[in-house]
Amino acid sequence: MTAVTVFTCPPDHKHDQKTTCYIVHKCRCTPCRALNVGRENARRRLKAYGRYDNGLVAAGPARAHLTMLRDYGMGYKTIAAAAGVGITATRTLLYGREDYKDGVQGPRHGEVKKQILRETAARILAVKPELKWLGDRIPVDGLGTTRRLQALVAIGWSQSKLEVLLGTGTTSMGRTITSDRVWASTARAVVDLYDELWNTPPAHTAPRDRVSFQRALRYARERRWLPPMGWDDIDLDVAPPVPEPVEGIDVNAVALAVHGDHVRLSALERRAAVSELWDRNWSDSKVAEQLRITPRSVLRIRQELGLPAHDQDALIKRCAA
Repeated sequence: MTAVTVFTCPPDHKHDQKTTCYIVHKCRCTPCRALNVGRENARRRLKAYGRYDNGLVAAGPARAHLTMLRDYGMGYKTIAAAAGVGITATRTLLYGREDYKDGVQGPRHGEVKKQILRETAARILAVKPELKWLGDRIPVDGLGTTRRLQALVAIGWSQSKLEVLLGTGTTSMGRTITSDRVWASTARAVVDLYDELWNTPPAHTAPRDRVSFQRALRYARERRWLPPMGWDDIDLDVAPPVPEPVEGIDVNAVALAVHGDHVRLSALERRAAVSELWDRNWSDSKVAEQLRITPRSVLRIRQELGLPAHDQDALIKRCAA
């Protein structure tokens, strides 16, 4: 019986896992040969049945997607890790084939792939341009960051308090809140802070906190910065959906006052708040308590607006129910 020679792959070869080892590395170890024989047998069988699919697709869409991800700030190694493919696949698509022999460029060096495996293309196309993939010092578009910070100011968070929470300096915050470009690390930190605070105005019962709260509201109002609820999609809205001001009325301040927050209102804004609470069938005393004004002021405003008093018996019955 003739002895069978058994070859062994070098330790860095992924033998019996990919045909690359057999075809490209020219490895002829027993596992690699077995893998290649099995692949060839399957291919011949499918061809005979008329069902053969080589699993290749045009490389153009995947290459265009890679270019978009690279422009976003992701390197080809990062993209490969996110897609779960080898770095050779992404590097070759972006920069062409590497072909060296003894330190000299071969004839196929820089050759652009026209086709890639369908599975590889699907994995690459599934990668989204997300902040989590970027290094801390990669510059990114600052639109979402500035809108989030401005929205927090619009519900009463002062820039000094945001600086403390983010761990930035005064100069840095003043620049970041209006900047076109920010570091990826800053963008991630602002997203996390916004997700925590977007529906939580700061405490403002103490005199000093109340002054800070009112100043932040006024600062945002003067610049027409929207609160969190003013955005449909804070990252993707093309233009701020800012409503036209109604005779100088700050709808954000009215909404806060109606909610029960201590907000300084103009005469027009106080009338708007009284009208909104009257629509809820609130009594004059309850409206006065909510807006921190006297019941007599509520009565006067209601009479100026031509709003009749609610039936007290009906209110009592509804509260009892």
